Amino acid sequence: MNRILQTTLVVASCLAAGARAQAGSLEIYESSVGIGQVRSISTPVTNALIDVDYAPATAEGAKLFGMSELEIETTGNLVLTPTGFTCQATSCLYSPLPFVAGKRIQITAGNDLTGETAATANLLRIGLTGSTGHVVVTRGEYLDGTGPGGSVGAVQIVDVAILVSVPEAGFPSGLAAACGLLALAARTAGGDRRSRSNA
Repeated sequence: MNRILQTTLVVASCLAAGARAQAGSLEIYESSVGIGQVRSISTPVTNALIDVDYAPATAEGAKLFGMSELEIETTGNLVLTPTGFTCQATSCLYSPLPFVAGKRIQITAGNDLTGETAATANLLRIGLTGSTGHVVVTRGEYLDGTGPGGSVGAVQIVDVAILVSVPEAGFPSGLAAACGLLALAARTAGGDRRSRSNA
């Protein structure tokens, strides 16, 4: 079974298990493989460029009115590096600023109050160094277009998504790692919702 198929099965299995905790339909993906796919890198990398895009038309109501606090993190020994870094989203803000090599980046894309309906839009490009692990969208929120006539609608939670996979020890360990990430994200999202409801 090839690595792309293995990784796709990991994502499908884990997302099915954690579906109840995920609210949104907005697709965020690595541009070289496209929506719903995981980019699989077969050898250790040094400052390999990854290009992350998103699809506003996949948001509820087929419109996106803005994103906030989107977080992308690495697992294993992978590190995000500033090599080739550019934050491409409209009115993009990011943390840390300036960006330095690390395990996480937080991005805020500017609000588009007319409602973005593009099939694809640029989010960021960034370097990746390491020999094993994943690049994962772990949390975030966006404003959809489910209001009357496709106007500003509801705040939705971004689905956890694996964007990139670099060599794994094997399919079972990869499955365990990915499911662990999704379980952690689900618990975090549930805790955030409880905190807001208790406020």
